[in-house]
Amino acid sequence: LRKDVERRVHDANARLEQEKNRLAALMSELAQSVIVCNVEGRVLLYNARAMQLLKKPRDGATATGKGPSLVGLGRSIFAVFDRNLIIHALENIRERLRQGTQGPVASFVTTAPAGQLVRVQMAPVFGAEPGVAQDASGPGGVTGFILVLDDITRRIESGRRRDLLVQTLTQGTRASLGSVRAAVETIAAFPGMTDDERNRFIGVIGD
Repeated sequence: LRKDVERRVHDANARLEQEKNRLAALMSELAQSVIVCNVEGRVLLYNARAMQLLKKPRDGATATGKGPSLVGLGRSIFAVFDRNLIIHALENIRERLRQGTQGPVASFVTTAPAGQLVRVQMAPVFGAEPGVAQDASGPGGVTGFILVLDDITRRIESGRRRDLLVQTLTQGTRASLGSVRAAVETIAAFPGMTDDERNRFIGVIGD
């Protein structure tokens, strides 16, 4: 009986390890950074992109990839992201589950250890019976969560540069538009002006 139990445990562990390896292989191919945690916030799985994104810069460095990663198996995700953000997102998902929402996802924006702006999307991981209890203590409740990370630093910086260019263009053309308007209003207000005077205002508009 003991040998039979040991064999079943061994087979179950082998299946779990196989599924974990398949999931790890799938995550490694994703273009986004992905971290899988249990409900206590312990890291169970992550891909190389997440490890690269969440590296801590060395002293005096600001770029990524310059220091050790804060992500590791068994480490707490709260060492990377603010605990309150994670807890709030998890509670938001639980509340939506209680309301009957299918496939709820929570999101928030925060900063990575090296200062990048990161958008985080959280999806719940359920127990063996996802249709039953919908809390962390139930057999089918939320037993963990998946974080999908997207570095939006360049996107935000591009938007800021675009806004600055538009503002500069507006300010640069304001004086010219004012001159055109003044010339047009003058021509309209004085229809009897000489040809030389009219041509001078038309030249202002052309410039």
